[in-house]
Amino acid sequence: MFNNSSFLCGYFSARQNPVLSAAWKKHDYTPEERSNLQNYYFPEFAQCMADDITMYTLPIDKDCSLTTGDETVTFHVRDLKLWVAPFHIVLYAVSLRFENQEFNAITRTLNSLRNCPYYTEAHDPFVALALQPIIAIFQQSALAANEGGTSNSKDYSWLVESGNKFKIFQIMQALEPIQNGDEDLMLYDAGTLAPHTPLSTGINSPEYIAHILEGHKVSVFAGWKGLALLDTFTLLTTNTPERVIGIWEKDYFEKIYVYQLFRKVFLYSVNLRYRRRTEDVVALEAQLDLFEQKYSYTAISYNFLPNIINTNIEKSLNTQRDYDQLNRMIGKEIEVRREQGEEKTNKFLTFLTCLTIFSAVYDCASLINESFGYDTIFPSGFFGFRLVGTVLLLSVVIVYFFLSRKK
Repeated sequence: MFNNSSFLCGYFSARQNPVLSAAWKKHDYTPEERSNLQNYYFPEFAQCMADDITMYTLPIDKDCSLTTGDETVTFHVRDLKLWVAPFHIVLYAVSLRFENQEFNAITRTLNSLRNCPYYTEAHDPFVALALQPIIAIFQQSALAANEGGTSNSKDYSWLVESGNKFKIFQIMQALEPIQNGDEDLMLYDAGTLAPHTPLSTGINSPEYIAHILEGHKVSVFAGWKGLALLDTFTLLTTNTPERVIGIWEKDYFEKIYVYQLFRKVFLYSVNLRYRRRTEDVVALEAQLDLFEQKYSYTAISYNFLPNIINTNIEKSLNTQRDYDQLNRMIGKEIEVRREQGEEKTNKFLTFLTCLTIFSAVYDCASLINESFGYDTIFPSGFFGFRLVGTVLLLSVVIVYFFLSRKK
């Protein structure tokens, strides 16, 4: 049997920061909390999570049930968490708790809850209890074209700006020792929300499972293992005190995972505006530079474990790869524009140079005419003027080509 603490996460860009009702409780850091945060994390990251990103909590504290087929699973909805981040980004999470449940019952329920495009009438109690406050905030401030779907639609994918399902951060706690040799497979099944049969591989090949575990498993201390995937981050543990699980929730989820989700949705938003051409590319480059300067860190903590967790979440969410690709595309377009601008400027300068040369040749030919008089040397003054002007112009051209070849 297992206990499970999960967070269903979504996020969206907003026109402006939402106005929340009094029921949402703002988290103001106490001096002691700030001191602990600054002792544990680097100053830039501590300021980001304590000041730049503001967290609110809406208490729920009610049970909810989901029936799939012949199975009904009851879980506890603890609260809703919402983060108002810079650049008008809103992130949120539904905090769930499963107690003394079978592994497969938990994964089936979480898999059903995260697949928000495919909700049915069975999900209505969960929507009414856990999603309606988020829907109200979304409809108030979201930038999405489909602001809330249709009244009879069960597709809630518009609550997640990039993707078609909620992301999940979960702590799966085994209440009994896990069979020896089965931990990695159980970790994989928990991370992919797949049914688990001890010492079996289900639908995936052993080679694929080994490949995923090799590239995404986090294993530092005895007693727990982690798996960082694109849509889930999973901690599998046995006999871990609730006090420690609470620390994981406060640090690994509320700070590190939320921080990386913030980066993810910002980069997606900039990429979307770039491709849709809704903003000038120069303005987008300025936003990207500002974001990189303030909210991208090579390390976040004085301790090694938070840095390991952060690196693995960053890798699973592809945030650094997204940034590099976006920065390269925008930088390339800026460079092309700059080259095109320089080419236009050079053409204009060439035109002005030609005008100047013709003017100088004309003035010089006129000065010679005033000094000697072309009509006294040539059959006519007009013929003399044209001949001298031509000679002067050819001289300028010859000198120009000579200097160009010399360079």
